[in-house]
Amino acid sequence: MDSEPGHGRAHFVGKWLQREPEMQFALVFCTGRGLQPRQSEESAREGFEAWGALLHELRETLFELSDPSVSRIKTEWWSGELAGLAAGTTRHPLTASLRGLPHTAEAPWPRLARTLLEHDFEATPALDTADAIDALLPLAESVIAVESALFERSPSPAHARSLAVHWLLHRLPAGLQASDQARLPMQMLARHGLAAAQLGGADSSPLLRDWGRELAAAQADDVPGASYFRRSRHRFDRARLQRLQAGAAAGEPLAPASLWRAWRAALAP
Repeated sequence: MDSEPGHGRAHFVGKWLQREPEMQFALVFCTGRGLQPRQSEESAREGFEAWGALLHELRETLFELSDPSVSRIKTEWWSGELAGLAAGTTRHPLTASLRGLPHTAEAPWPRLARTLLEHDFEATPALDTADAIDALLPLAESVIAVESALFERSPSPAHARSLAVHWLLHRLPAGLQASDQARLPMQMLARHGLAAAQLGGADSSPLLRDWGRELAAAQADDVPGASYFRRSRHRFDRARLQRLQAGAAAGEPLAPASLWRAWRAALAP
């Protein structure tokens, strides 16, 4: 299976930045302060873009397709493609870009490929917030292991937790009407007196504010030692969660604030 044949690398990077536009500000600083010292600025930026776009494609495949059978087929294809990175054989423009990074061969791609195949597309609804996050941690840990190798960092449980919260946050609000109800835990629905079938028609604002509080409380304030990619994404997600708790849209904050957060993430150790 060829993933979206005819589309080049720029197409997938554009899809990613359309969904996560604040990451354009992270790109401003992704080559500074020795963040990726063994690469040219052009190579470092291309690697940053390719990794972000790849994560977006995996998120879409695992969580956002309406047909589970299509999700399984695409997941199997991606698993084979990521396993091919370890052997130096790739077909997708994003994995071709990643193949040129200095530490690609050292990253645990086979582990990530196996974890993708273990993903449960019809998982039992989570009981509570901790359960919802824990269900995603094995996959998040495999992703973070690769990310840490690519960007010369050491993985941490806090980094994987940040990614799990990121996945849950970015299912909102569209995922509420999906078959998995954006993986909202049953406790959350019960607290607001809602059945899963009611989410499409009911006012979801109070529930979203409450879910935003739960997700924010489940995250650390920061992710020290993480890659610049993860540090910036974490700060942007914290800002989105603050907006959600305040009753605002779940989208990205204003551009000046996003630029400031990206700069602060670049300064962090």
